[in-house]
Amino acid sequence: MSEKELFIQSLREFLNRDVEKIVNKIDKEDYYPRDLVRKLGELGFLIPLTSGLSNYDMMIILEEIAKVSGSLALIADAQGELAGEMIRLYANERQKKEFMEPLSKGEIIGSFALTEPSGGSDIGSMKTLAEKRNGSWIIKGHKMWITQGLYADVFITVAKTGSSRRDLSVFIVPRSNCVETRKIEVMGNRGTGTAEVIFHNCEVSNDYVVGEVNNGWNMVNSVLEIGRLAISGIAIGLAEAALEEAFKWAKSRFAFGNSIYDFQGIRWYFADAIAKLNAVKSMAKDVSSKFDENSKDKGVYVSMLKLLSANIANEVIDISLQVFGGMGYAKGTNIERIYRDARLLRIGEGTDEVQRHIIAKYIEQYGIPYI
Repeated sequence: MSEKELFIQSLREFLNRDVEKIVNKIDKEDYYPRDLVRKLGELGFLIPLTSGLSNYDMMIILEEIAKVSGSLALIADAQGELAGEMIRLYANERQKKEFMEPLSKGEIIGSFALTEPSGGSDIGSMKTLAEKRNGSWIIKGHKMWITQGLYADVFITVAKTGSSRRDLSVFIVPRSNCVETRKIEVMGNRGTGTAEVIFHNCEVSNDYVVGEVNNGWNMVNSVLEIGRLAISGIAIGLAEAALEEAFKWAKSRFAFGNSIYDFQGIRWYFADAIAKLNAVKSMAKDVSSKFDENSKDKGVYVSMLKLLSANIANEVIDISLQVFGGMGYAKGTNIERIYRDARLLRIGEGTDEVQRHIIAKYIEQYGIPYI
């Protein structure tokens, strides 16, 4: 076994040993597994790009986690590929020294506070404001759908700092009395601490400005591209888990004297599903390599990957539930939980419609792109 194969094997062992037994607790009780975040960090699976791993390695890690728990995979994405990547890519050395290691080890919980009640895709319409007063910044605003927001120790916060739509800046806001959080009940990916986050005139030192003031637009879009790569890995993992569950069921469930897998209609479900899923997995390798190479057109390719992976995953998971029949519709089954978790894929990290807009705009400007 190669070193990377051993690394992934250790992740699988951790998931089988420590995560599988509380997956239902996370979902049923909306339980936030902070101890698992810390263990993921100790094992080196949070913010993997800090360890010299490739972007495809990062996707594989999230894929493996999602096979067992979509909620834990989303937590790892929020911690590593959103909050963590903003620090890794754009923080100065002092900020990295203070926050990078604690975030990567799961010692502190980070949230990426971007989306607002009025919308998430149109970041130029942001209403959260940061004003400079006596050498510090005063942040006031309302964020929405913030993964880990309920439990975060630090909020990587995007705020408007100028008159232009693109005059955005990024701040590190430690949790304090000025930060109010309100729990949001969600249908899937429960236990992720999804919350409204309200900043009541939070005073932030100039030392906690990430990157350059008014350069937040470029920084946010760069991090969101990595987030789209990450959530594509989660999509693949959820689809694989559903398909494997459905295959076991189809082979063990009998009707009219045969296993239901023996019926052509069911067999063709699996044939179509695995063909589409393998196509997405192949595309993921190609697109992730564009990130390793820092290709100038990686953004449009990751939008294609995110669009396809989210929709194909939802299709595969829907077919898998159909194979289960009534049992797939029952609360408490793995396939029902996966079905609810998967619906977020077409919304989070940029909706289907936003991905189509990015792709169509690229075609208009540069022509049709092919891998």
